[in-house]
Amino acid sequence: MDRIVNNQTVKRRAPVVHYLLAITFGTILTIAVSLVVGASNSDDFWLAAGIGAMCAAYPSVSLGAWFFVSNHTVTRDPRGEESVELTWLKQAASGAFLDVLIATLVVAVVLMIGRFDVEALPVLLALIGLSAVDAGLRYLVNRYRAVR
Repeated sequence: MDRIVNNQTVKRRAPVVHYLLAITFGTILTIAVSLVVGASNSDDFWLAAGIGAMCAAYPSVSLGAWFFVSNHTVTRDPRGEESVELTWLKQAASGAFLDVLIATLVVAVVLMIGRFDVEALPVLLALIGLSAVDAGLRYLVNRYRAVR
């Protein structure tokens, strides 16, 4: 089934070969990920490889579909980069980056001056959480201000 967009005929289906390429790509990537996960856990290789395969299968095939199929089935919006939501997201991300950078510097100076012995993992997880919460809150504030 075809449709016409901007005086151009757009096909809604990709050639069958592209679907097969997407599935093949996804399968190969899934096997590679499962082997890496299995190799990282030599005691229970098959269990770890199976869990890795289950976790990687959907994202791998989706990535293959994005590479091989989406060019035939998705109509790109020529002005998609100008959306207001994307502008809000870019503003939120840039503000959150600066906040996290400043927080990282402050924490590093406090740890250096106070000579505190802290494990890196909890600090890094806290910074990741801070960045996610900060970006989300900034996005909501941008949206609220624009809609109000």
